Amino acid sequence: AVRWAGEGTVARLVAAKRADAARRQKILAEELAGFAVRSDPRAYFAWWELPAPWRADTFTAAAAAHGIAVTPGPAFAVAPGHTPDAVRLGLASAPEPDLRRALRTLAHVAARRAGDRTGP
Repeated sequence: AVRWAGEGTVARLVAAKRADAARRQKILAEELAGFAVRSDPRAYFAWWELPAPWRADTFTAAAAAHGIAVTPGPAFAVAPGHTPDAVRLGLASAPEPDLRRALRTLAHVAARRAGDRTGP
């Protein structure tokens, strides 16, 4: 580890990870434009405040029906009942084309009316 730090390997890895996160955040911004998303350009996750009438639990189930895993906001709550209807989106694992497709699908799911949850 000391050698990697001294020869610049750590700095190169950090720069590569930051660039990767920035690319993924750009995909997120493009695919979820118009939605309330909070994130940091250096992060591999984002918080998405779902549009009404979606609730975090029902949206999580709808996403799962499309083969996409998101984490409902209440899973991170300290006090139950005090969380917005939001989901946490993980951006790191999927290849970028798959991430783009998943986010596009989620945007279509979220934009649908509450009574129409049969598909994008």
